[in-house]
Amino acid sequence: MSKPVQIFLCHASEDKPKVVEVYRFLQQQGFKPWLDKEDLLPGQRWD
Repeated sequence: MSKPVQIFLCHASEDKPKVVEVYRFLQQQGFKPWLDKEDLLPGQRWD
């Protein structure tokens, strides 16, 4: 079994609504996208 492809979504703040749509689409297609708004929790270490 293979792991899902991970995709980092880098974007300008004004593009956030469209990027969220892309994020959801990629999830539905079996990819593992990473988006700050969805995957970076307050206080979470990410270094």
